[in-house]
Amino acid sequence: MARRLPQFVELRITGVDADGRGLGEIDGRMVRVKNALPGECVRVRLLRRRRGEWWGEADAVLLASPARHPAPCPLFPRCGGCAVQHMEGAAQLAAKQARLLELLDAVGVAAERLRPPVAGPSYHYRTKARLGVRLVGDAPFIGFREHLSNRVARMADCLVLAPRLGRLIEPLKALVNGLSVRDAVPQIEVAAGDDGCALVLRHLRPFEAGDLEALRRFALRFQVALLTQSGGPETAALLAAPIGRTQQLGYAIPAFGLHLNFHPSDFTQVNLALNQRLVADVVRSLGPPKGLTADLFCGIGNFSLPLARRGHRVLGLEGDAGCIKRAQRNAALNVLSGRCEFAVADLYQAPELPARLGAVLVDPPRSGLGSALVEALADRTDRLAYVSCNPVTFARDARQLADLGFNLAEVTVYDLFPQTAHIETFGLFQR
Repeated sequence: MARRLPQFVELRITGVDADGRGLGEIDGRMVRVKNALPGECVRVRLLRRRRGEWWGEADAVLLASPARHPAPCPLFPRCGGCAVQHMEGAAQLAAKQARLLELLDAVGVAAERLRPPVAGPSYHYRTKARLGVRLVGDAPFIGFREHLSNRVARMADCLVLAPRLGRLIEPLKALVNGLSVRDAVPQIEVAAGDDGCALVLRHLRPFEAGDLEALRRFALRFQVALLTQSGGPETAALLAAPIGRTQQLGYAIPAFGLHLNFHPSDFTQVNLALNQRLVADVVRSLGPPKGLTADLFCGIGNFSLPLARRGHRVLGLEGDAGCIKRAQRNAALNVLSGRCEFAVADLYQAPELPARLGAVLVDPPRSGLGSALVEALADRTDRLAYVSCNPVTFARDARQLADLGFNLAEVTVYDLFPQTAHIETFGLFQR
């Protein structure tokens, strides 16, 4: 039947999708509902119809799940920064593990050992984010995009951002409001390390002299490095930083006596506390060194350097030349250059690898490894550690590894993004 939006309907939730939305059905069509849990009966505000499906959010809960608890943020569920604040923490972990096992079961792969999910801080954990900027009347809003909308949530702080970053939202609004190009600043990237913060302002028109002076004053007052970006990521350039500081940020991995530096736009794990546990578990799983260890998609050396600290000889490969430079400098900083070699490589185009490797560690983007790389690795090692940010491609690659003679010896879910549906997985494969 035709429906004019928005419209309210009552619905029983029978499942949950990969983005943490409750699933139901109306008029023979799937309905995806934010702020709804399996087993609940909810009143849904329908917001959009797309590709034959309805999308909406729960306006009222008529019959609640035992897993439901009050969302602490008043912007939930409208703000798109979180997906499952309404779900109790243990239930979030269980749902993420269940999703991973469901995907593995669908491809016929079973883990020999299923380790308990690993959790860290539930809030104030996020050290990197891209925040939208939007003018509403005469006032700029800065924050995450709203659910099913290009609008920016009306945030004054954020419960998932590291406090140092959340406290900058209100001052940033005043800064943007005073710029001559305030309608041409669509995004601000925020990043924090152990010892400082950095901001990257995307701008679609050149800043005027007065704008640049205001940005410099802001950087000095709030002790942040401030970069401007006029185009793609390669155009990010340092404008101002506190005295004695640069655009570089850093974080420690104390268990290995390491400190790693990174550029604000580099890929790094946003949950630095839980990253320490993940790194320790990955290194433990690979055991003592047996020949050369390859770290593919190595980034700035997040896994390479801890492995080197434990005696491994490491070959780190990565497609981003900037990250490779940072990895080399981090190796030198930590007196590990003699145990590490880093090089730029397109890992999806049959990279040149040694004929035999003692172990391989991979931490690919959401696209996973792909058939060509899996086949290339299978002939070179009997032990492969796989860190994944996408359970769908992890399951796909696990199936191919199984076909090539590898067992999934152990698998663990790490809750690097609490309050979201994101699933980080670590799997150890052995021939």
